[in-house]
Amino acid sequence: MADKIVEVHDGGGSGAVTAIAVVLLVVVLLAVLYFAGAFNRMFGPRETKIDVNIKKPSAVLIVRS
Repeated sequence: MADKIVEVHDGGGSGAVTAIAVVLLVVVLLAVLYFAGAFNRMFGPRETKIDVNIKKPSAVLIVRS
C-alpha cells in the first residue's frame, strides 16, 4: 500500500493580520469622519443662534494709584 503525505496548514497567522488590518481601517475611517465634521452634523445641535450685541461704553473710568 502506498504511503500518503498529509500536510497540515494552520494559516500562518494570516487571520490575525487580517483582523489587525480591518481594525486599523475602521480607525482611519472614523478619524477621517471625525475631522471632516460628519459627527457634528449628525449629533450636534440643529440650529445655533448667536446674539452679537456689542455696545460701546459711554464713559471710561481711569483709576490712578
